Amino acid sequence: MCGIAGIVNFQHRKINLPTVIKKMTDTIHHRGPDGEGFLFCSEHIAIAAFGDNTPTSVINSHHPYSPQKNIQEIENNFSLAFGHRRLSIIDLSDAGHQPMSSHDKKLWIIYNGEIYNYIEIREELKTKGYTFYTASDTEVILNAYCEWGKECVNKFNGMWAFVIYDTAKQILFGSRDRIGVKPLYYILNDDCFAFASEQKVFLKSGLVKAEMNRKAVFDYFVFSKMESEDEGMFANIFELNAASSFEFSLTEKKLRKWKYYSLHVNEEYEKFDEAKFQNLVVQTKEKIFDAIALRLRSDVSVGSCLSGGLDSSTIVGVMNQLLKNENKKINVFTCGFEDEKIDEGKWAKQMVDATNSDWKRTFPNAKELLADLETLTYCQDIPIWSTSTYAQYRVMQLVKENGVKVILDGQGGDELFAGYPHHQTAYMRELILNGKFTEANSLLKSFGNFPANANWFSKQYLKHIGFTSLPSSMLPFVYKKYFEHLQYLHPDFWNQYKERFAQHWEIAPKTLNGMLHHETTGTLLKGYLKCEDRCSMWHSVESRTPFADDIPLMELAFQTPSSNKIHNNTSKYILREAMRGILPENIINRKDKMGYTTPNNKWMATISEDVKDIFTTNLNDVLNINLIQKNYSSIFNNNAQAENGQTFKLISFAMWCKCFGL
Repeated sequence: MCGIAGIVNFQHRKINLPTVIKKMTDTIHHRGPDGEGFLFCSEHIAIAAFGDNTPTSVINSHHPYSPQKNIQEIENNFSLAFGHRRLSIIDLSDAGHQPMSSHDKKLWIIYNGEIYNYIEIREELKTKGYTFYTASDTEVILNAYCEWGKECVNKFNGMWAFVIYDTAKQILFGSRDRIGVKPLYYILNDDCFAFASEQKVFLKSGLVKAEMNRKAVFDYFVFSKMESEDEGMFANIFELNAASSFEFSLTEKKLRKWKYYSLHVNEEYEKFDEAKFQNLVVQTKEKIFDAIALRLRSDVSVGSCLSGGLDSSTIVGVMNQLLKNENKKINVFTCGFEDEKIDEGKWAKQMVDATNSDWKRTFPNAKELLADLETLTYCQDIPIWSTSTYAQYRVMQLVKENGVKVILDGQGGDELFAGYPHHQTAYMRELILNGKFTEANSLLKSFGNFPANANWFSKQYLKHIGFTSLPSSMLPFVYKKYFEHLQYLHPDFWNQYKERFAQHWEIAPKTLNGMLHHETTGTLLKGYLKCEDRCSMWHSVESRTPFADDIPLMELAFQTPSSNKIHNNTSKYILREAMRGILPENIINRKDKMGYTTPNNKWMATISEDVKDIFTTNLNDVLNINLIQKNYSSIFNNNAQAENGQTFKLISFAMWCKCFGL
């Protein structure tokens, strides 16, 4: 797990490569505090270099890729530079240093991530005559590329963002994992092609001026989409999409991208069949155990987040089964709150007691949020959805404080197995469309008595499905009525970009599995994974998400009929049944899903006066600052209302603008 950066300089000497690549890697020091390395290349020359944070053992090593010079000694006469920050997880020795080369130095790689099945791939490559000189998964990627070329990514089970310099073909080959757990951004202009693990790298190195992409800002406020297009919140900084690879020709200075994988989904309605269901339960349990077992591969300590919900409890429960013969306690980490209505400590404690885990808790408050808000914003690169990201940030801080470098987390479980309340709405719609009125009525009754249950269903349906059925011309009006925070967007900004309703509005899928697939491969899970990556890596912690990047498990889940995911008016039915005997019955039968719930409204009310000065007239091209100042107290002092993450986005956006000088 690391941070990567690279530049191809089009204008000879216009960009000082040694200076700029050092600034790029310094910006992502947090992603890899265990070491740094550099590579400088022209067509027939490749020189590896070291910096102040390169371990002495690496400098004194004798690998083909061992650094030869201090970066301060490198002249600015190269056209290509790679930079790497290392977080040592697999093969902690100096042999795991990057940039790494093949033994003949024809291939060079910088890589961020984990290929969990690297041992199996390495054994397969050995049968084909390959020799390995390290115990790292990085060398496995290099030899896999040598054997299978660009198709090597189809062999990998894991999370990754890597770039390979192929000296013979004079190309860069880069790739990102199938769901987008690990980030990869790039810029392409008249001066250079550059890539990095985080957007701030391009800003802090001076390669790109910080400018706002107003279209993405509109999508953030209106659709709650985290960078749904290649160009994100910063103008002229682009993202390589999940399940995508690229080739950049060093001779032609051209970039080509393609999608190498699509996650197929079963959208056929199937009536619940007990025999088939039991068979799928066995398969699901097997795949979950396999996924978690692979993600326990590490040369450093591994722990787990534990909210007390079904997903994180599943991970801890399975870890306990897999590790029970090692006589070691599992390190688990929980975010708690003084308010018992949102604190899940009692549920987490049941898992701790059942597994005899070593439990650590953190209790963030509004004062600490205020103190950390600018740092939180900087670490995230872009505005966040709600204060729940701060809860995750604090958990990762707690993980680091306790000396754990790898953490497992349950991100993605809801999207695989239908865990959110609106998934039941989607399934009810599927039942009705297939004439299953009795089942639909039973599901509706499970939400309480009429008319309260019908009112709940109507709101969920309207928010997640109903809006998409309206003509796009009606949506701007309906949205402004439904989402109060939109009145605080400047009228000119609103009018300029409201045509995006027509351009980007998507009809809601007609099936539950269709909706889950859309959320997994679209912007919902992507946003959660982005926050997960930034929160963990800011604290130099590797976060592994078995529900979000294990392809055998995901492919099975998306071939599992919807009727197996919600059954007997119970969400995540197949996951619950797969975990019987592994988890306490109270956890399996728990239905009051909360997730990373925080006292959002209380926190906003507490910090509102302290952040009032960030709402400056500089934001007038997006926000209606006069109206915000006029209604300031009523906007942010709404403890009597339901938790409103939408309103927090006003604070987050203003802080983002301050943080990056926008």
